Amino acid sequence: MLKVEILKRLEKVRLTRAMKMGYDIEKEHVRKNDKPLYDKGISIILPTYKGENVIVKCLKSLADQTLDAALFEVIVVINGEKDRTEDLINQLISERNLTNIRVITMDEAGASIARNKGISLASREYCTFLDDDDYLSENFLEEMYKQAKPNSVVISQIFNVEPDGNVQSSNPINRQILKSVISKQSPYMKLHTVLTINACKLIPTLYVQKYKFDESLQSGEDVVFFSELLIKNDLEFVVAPITKKAVYYRTLRENSISRQAMTFDFNVRQRAACIAKLNELLQISDISHGKRDFVERKINAQSSFIVKYYEQHKDEYDRIIEEVSSKRLTYFPYHLLNKDKVEQLVVSYCFPPYNDTAGNVMAKRMREAGKVSDVIYNTMDKVRTRNTSLNQMVDDLIHTRLAINSPSSFSHWAHIKTFVDMGMKGADELVEKNGVHKQVFSRAMWAASHFLAYEYKKKYPQTKWIAEFSDPLIYDIEAKKRLVDITDQGYLKQLEADVKKAGYPSPNDSSLFVWCEYLPYIYADELIFTNKNQFQYMMDMFPIEEIKPIIKQKAVIEPHPTLPERYYHMEEFNYPLLSDDHVNVAYFGNFYSKRNLNDLFSGLKEANEDTQRKVLIHVFTAKPTDLEDQLKDDPLEDSIIVNGFVDFYTFLNLCTKFDCLVVNDSTTKDNKPINPYLPSKLSDYKGSGTDIWGVYEEGSILGQSDGITYLSPLDNAKAAAGVFEKMVSKKFPRRS
Repeated sequence: MLKVEILKRLEKVRLTRAMKMGYDIEKEHVRKNDKPLYDKGISIILPTYKGENVIVKCLKSLADQTLDAALFEVIVVINGEKDRTEDLINQLISERNLTNIRVITMDEAGASIARNKGISLASREYCTFLDDDDYLSENFLEEMYKQAKPNSVVISQIFNVEPDGNVQSSNPINRQILKSVISKQSPYMKLHTVLTINACKLIPTLYVQKYKFDESLQSGEDVVFFSELLIKNDLEFVVAPITKKAVYYRTLRENSISRQAMTFDFNVRQRAACIAKLNELLQISDISHGKRDFVERKINAQSSFIVKYYEQHKDEYDRIIEEVSSKRLTYFPYHLLNKDKVEQLVVSYCFPPYNDTAGNVMAKRMREAGKVSDVIYNTMDKVRTRNTSLNQMVDDLIHTRLAINSPSSFSHWAHIKTFVDMGMKGADELVEKNGVHKQVFSRAMWAASHFLAYEYKKKYPQTKWIAEFSDPLIYDIEAKKRLVDITDQGYLKQLEADVKKAGYPSPNDSSLFVWCEYLPYIYADELIFTNKNQFQYMMDMFPIEEIKPIIKQKAVIEPHPTLPERYYHMEEFNYPLLSDDHVNVAYFGNFYSKRNLNDLFSGLKEANEDTQRKVLIHVFTAKPTDLEDQLKDDPLEDSIIVNGFVDFYTFLNLCTKFDCLVVNDSTTKDNKPINPYLPSKLSDYKGSGTDIWGVYEEGSILGQSDGITYLSPLDNAKAAAGVFEKMVSKKFPRRS
């Protein structure tokens, strides 16, 4: 979201500057004093670097144009190391008495630098770009100008000129242009290649001057420039009449992009840099589906260079992935690189890009394991926010994403069964293409994950099934049994028959959560619990005694994983409310009857006055207004700063900025023999390098965890006050 806001601000700045230059975007070509901003006609922008062997032919094609010379200007920008180019231009100007050619010289080399200079000097209504080794048909400018409109891009034909001089009118780009005349596709699809090359287009100067070629890019700068121009403006597209044969002649060179020697720098590093710029366009909040598809197609085209390099250098896979993933891309077709590296099938009902703790933890599991996976998940647009930046945690580890479009539900059996049926159909198609997965990994709170994984294991018993439980399923936080049944009696009978066939008793219970635990206990090869209390509680509470030794045999304790440090700086967030004069304590999360902020508030009230003055508590929660209302007229009101929830990467980055992060247990002593919970955010805190304060229930895992700086028991204001006082003493030590 921050990137989107920044892009919006930059666009506003550009438009403001444009207004100061004297034109109104809505009125397009009119100054405030009613004098046209641009003169009539066309500006031709022609950069040249050491062009002595080609520049004369190029300029002669302009001198021979049928359009009145008064209606166009040629801006030649000579850049970099000098040769005879300028002399040859001046000689031609003299011989042909040309008055519409301006010659600019620049010491710095670079086509983008030269084009930007030319753009800044353009004074006519429309612009076109011409390379120094290319040339135009005599009627090019006249026919293009006839079609020109203030809100249109005019496109000509483009013929390739081979190194031997042979002209190829039938080439992929020109065929695309010819077909576009009769195609009913969107212009962004039918003209997808020609729209982002420098050649054969006439564009209103008003739009061209809003943008610049990216001078940091070594190649692909034309793709980025025109993509930005087209995505940020709603333009029409017109092809000059085919019968008039207005043609841009493009000379093919041995060192052209399509013929470039294959190197890591060109094929991977430069393409990744270009793709990173294109990714920025995908962050525009109101980008249409058509324009998004267009940008993704541009990214796919750039990615093809990377794939070609990989196919010839399979031993450099890790190096390629590292280069691409370092760009923090929200979209990249990793599946093209990962097609022969799949090691597992991941079933995670909730998964990025949907923002949910369960999905984020599964993504972190995948990051930790480093295995390339196919992933099956549910589309959750109606119940969870979509945040495509979350994909950066795992996209490089994914070959195929199967997003199942079934109604989202935690416990509605019909919706869960729909997900299972659709998921198995997709899984079967994957198996048909690539064979059975070595292992299937499922994770639940969302029960549907384990049911689908069970069906996969049942059909493909040779695969290893790893099932993880995030929390107990049969009993909720209040120790009440979740009373939700499997309503499909036929399916329930089949489950009962399956377990009896395997030699185990039926639970004689239709509860979907009983079955969601029971099926993994029997059929999974490995059971992951996030802490030993969770394992003990779930095993003790399971109603079938004879199954418990099997659970114990398969159980593995794996705490929630922590992301590498780089993820804490994916989104640098400037939080203005941090104070150097205070100890800044942060709490991230919701609060309810079993988990609240009472210890923080009562502890600060219990602390001495000096400590109270030097502590600020920053709360980030889903319902900030409720807490603000609760704090009205409270003595601590000015010491507590209430914020709304932030997205995941902002949360990680904020974790690095505070003096201390608070994590607290849920209260379970009134209804559970043991506390089975360990908040997953503790694992995120541990990667931040910031002090951690654990407010723990007696006997809980939180109270026994490594990496916690301060500990205080639940419901102990005096102990909490002592923690605050220790924090203040640490940050503001008294001088003797």
